[in-house]
Formats: sequence, structure tokens, C-alpha cells
Amino acid sequence: MIPTGSRIWPLLSLMTLLAVIVGACTQQSGGPTTGGGSDQADPNGELVTNMGSEPDNIDPQQSSFVEEIAVNMKVFEALMTFDVKSGKAIPAAAKDQPKISADGKTYTYTIRDGLKYSDGKAVTANDFKYGWQRLCDPATAGNYAFTGYIVVGCDVWNNMDPKKDDPAQLAAAKTTFLNNIKVSGNDISFTLTDPAPYFNSIAALWVGVPTREDQVTKGGEKWTDPATFIGNGPFVLSEWKHNEKMVFTRNPNFKTASGATPKLAKWTQEMINEGQVAFSAYRNDELDVYGITAEDLRPIDGDAALKAQKVDGPGQCTFYVGFNTKKAPFDDKNVRVAFAKSFDREAYINDVQKIGKPATAFITPGIPGYDPGDIFQKYDPTAAKAALAQATPAAQAALANVKITYASSARAKTRLEWFQNQWKTNLGLGVGLDPVDSTTYSQLVKRLDTTPALFLLGWCADYYDQQDWLTTVFHSKSTVTQIGYNNPQYDRLVTDADKESDPKKRDDLYQQASRLLSQDAPAAWIYYDANPVLEKPWVKNFYLTSLGFEQGRFVDAYVTKRS
Repeated sequence: MIPTGSRIWPLLSLMTLLAVIVGACTQQSGGPTTGGGSDQADPNGELVTNMGSEPDNIDPQQSSFVEEIAVNMKVFEALMTFDVKSGKAIPAAAKDQPKISADGKTYTYTIRDGLKYSDGKAVTANDFKYGWQRLCDPATAGNYAFTGYIVVGCDVWNNMDPKKDDPAQLAAAKTTFLNNIKVSGNDISFTLTDPAPYFNSIAALWVGVPTREDQVTKGGEKWTDPATFIGNGPFVLSEWKHNEKMVFTRNPNFKTASGATPKLAKWTQEMINEGQVAFSAYRNDELDVYGITAEDLRPIDGDAALKAQKVDGPGQCTFYVGFNTKKAPFDDKNVRVAFAKSFDREAYINDVQKIGKPATAFITPGIPGYDPGDIFQKYDPTAAKAALAQATPAAQAALANVKITYASSARAKTRLEWFQNQWKTNLGLGVGLDPVDSTTYSQLVKRLDTTPALFLLGWCADYYDQQDWLTTVFHSKSTVTQIGYNNPQYDRLVTDADKESDPKKRDDLYQQASRLLSQDAPAAWIYYDANPVLEKPWVKNFYLTSLGFEQGRFVDAYVTKRS
């Protein structure tokens, strides 16, 4: 999710900035960035944005990074979606809110009548069931499979090995899972292991969109190529020039529940990895939207036209230095704590990042569970050195070869050199830089055995709930972040909180878990983002909310004819 993930507007700078972000983004309250939609839409209008780099995987049941999810949610529509103002899950492909059983363990959705795929085939409840089947199938190896574990049988089946386990046992586990997703006409019902106040938001994610079984079978490993990547969402992936661009065109068969159709005829997403190149493209009218970074602030402030096109978008992501807790020296908690306390976050924002707010806890402001009182990881060079001195001899020896891996770009190198200097000054360590191309980086951090010992990443939530931050990302069974973190006490706290019906007790449990997470330091929090963008005057209804655009109202965005 992968993150990592994504929303169009932050992604414009993400891939050129620090790293790839896992996951999607969450939404609280927000609205359109541009002043109103009174100007007439160009019926043949094209929006051109930048997705940064080639996505690693756009299979909805395997996607976890923001740029991947952005593709998924253009091409597919889930049962639910998120309201751009309230952040609440509202019907999308579903006709109404679900019917929930008295015990809170069964959710039943009714599919809207007349839904069609882009090729004209009718969308059925069984198509949604197939999407969920793929999510939990161990053979799919989806990075977001953990989100389905709340459905009875998903956890057991997904954690089996399709190559080693007994075929009869695999078949039985599959049957058990499928028996807990029942289809009757236009109705689809999910039986849950526990009450889950957040399940309606899960139903709004890309993980359970109705992938087409016939197209998956026909395309095989290449089913996500345009010819077979057929969805029920507002756009069609009509062209994919690898490492160059993706082109989406209006789906003539798509309508929202209110009858709205996509206003854009075409949406082109370029793949420009270098921030300065992307900024130049925007200034030359080759991009219609651009995510601002620190390097851009001075030229924007000095240009009246650019300054007038600046729009401040809400932040919703937390960036962090991650540690693979299964690899030396970061299998030693003392080393992780030393790194977490050894860099000055205020100085980083003031001197380097320029945009955002220092972070000493995981959950970002504006999301339930934000905890400004969690200051365990605050900058303290003396405490950092003391923690490092407590490390085991094996960890001490491994420190000599530490390097930080990140998605390569000129701007990212500048930022990592700042961290390099902090660790040299405050810990006496010579941390090397290990840049890799963005697509390779996405691949590396999706598996525990390939996740680097030290790396740079970020998280933007998928929905407005602590569960999506604390359980989804750091529970030991998480399939989202592969860092080997496993604290039974943490797992108990978040699991109890997930099913707790009393809001205060739920918040208290999550806070305990969040503070324990900071103390265990499987990651060192850096900053909470903010997302100013540049938008051309002809761009309208390009929503900037704390949900982000990868799950936004794509159907509303449009452009007017350029003057």
C-alpha cells in the first residue's frame, strides 16, 4: 500500500522526492481545489498529470503502492466509495448502505441494477465475489491480503502454501472461505470473524473490485495489459507505453448512482521521475497539475502567474525511515531507537523539506488517534548514543556496513545526504547511500526477504480509522509492510481495539498500541506531509482531500478549453 500506492497530486512529487509510498490515502474532510465548476467542460478535454514512474503492479488484488492504486480506481468501481467532504463510506456499485446483522458480523450489499463493464458485459455480484476470492487466494500473493482477514476463512487460506500444502487441505480452506461470501441475485453477503466498524471502508478499497475472471484467465500473467484490463470504473486503460505514459479514456458504460458520467475524454499520466524535469514540463504547459516540493518554492514565489496557480492540499501521509527487524543490525531494538532519536526533525523541515510538520508518532494529524503527546522518538543525541552503546556485539559489528536504500532521484539524494550527515554527527556512523530505480524499489519492499535493512518509505491511510494505520501496517500478520515486526502485546492491543464497540475504550487501546510502536521503533517517524500543488487555470474539480485522488471522484474532474 503502498503504499506506498497514488493519489495523483501528492504523487506528482512523491516519486521525485523521497520515496515510494505504500498504501492509499485516507479522507477526512475536504473539497475541490479549483474555484468551482461553472466553466463549461471541454467535451474532448484531456488532463495530463505525472505518475512519476512505471508502476510495478496494477493488478487490483496485488496492488499496494499509490501509483498502482490510482490506476485501479480509474478502471474499476468498488462496492462503496468515500464522500469527498465527510470521508464516510457511501454507495458506489452498491445500491445502498449494507444491511448489518444484529451481531455486527454479517454485511450484505445489493449491487445496483444495470451496471456494465467497459466492453458492455453486465457486472454481477459474483464478479465481486471473484475479486475477493483472488484477494485471499495464496496463489495471488496480494500485498493487501491482510485487509480481507476479517472475512471468515481468508486468514487460514491466505497463509497456506499453494506449492507445498496438501491439495485437499487447500481446497477445503478455499471452500470454507467462499462459503462465507454468499451471493443471491444482486446481493453479496460477507460473514466476518468479529464485529468490524471499519468493514464498510474496506468495501470501498481496490482490493475487492470486480476483476473479470474471463479476462484474468485469457490474459494470464499479462492480464493487466490494456486488451484484457477491463473494468467497471469511469475510465478505460487504452494505452500503456512502458516507462513513458499511460492513457485513460472515458468509459461510455459508466454512470454513478446519480447518473453522472466522466467529464474528461482522456487522462494521460506521464512518467517523469526527476522533479526538476516535471516542474519544467508544467511550466511549458506539458502537465496540467504538479506537486510542489521545497526546490520549487522560490521560483513559484517569484512568478506571479505560478503563485496564482498554487493550491494548498491537506496532508495525510507520514514519512519514515524503516528498519527490517529481521536483518542486522536492526534486529536489535537499541540500534533502532538510536537511529530514531538521532536526527533533528525540526531542522529537517526548516532546512530541507520546507513543507510538512515534524513527526514523533505514526498517525498523522486529522486522523483519529493522532497523538502529539507521543514524544519517545524526539531528537535526543545523548539518548541516541546511549542506546547505541547498549547494542549487542553482533549489532555493533554490523553497523560498519549499513546503507540506506531509496528510490533514486536527484532531489532524493539531497535529502538522504542530510540524514547521512545527522547519523555521522550524532552517532559517529558512516551510513552509505543505496539508490535504486523506483520500480525496483517498489518490488524490494514488498517482501520480507528483499526489504532492505534500512530504507525510506511513507504511509497514507486508506480510510479514516486507526485500524488502517496500526493494525493494517504493523500487526505481525500484516501483508502490507514486510519488516518482520512482531510484538504479541502490540498485536493484542490492536486486535482488541479493532472489535471494541465503545469509542473511548477503542481509542485508549489504540493509543497504547501506538506508543508501544514508537518505543519498539520498527520505524523512525520523520514528518507529516502537506500537499501544495500547481494547477492550470483550465483544470476544474480536481479534488484535493485527505482521501487523496487515487480513491477520489475521478468522474468530476474536467478541463475547459484553453484560452
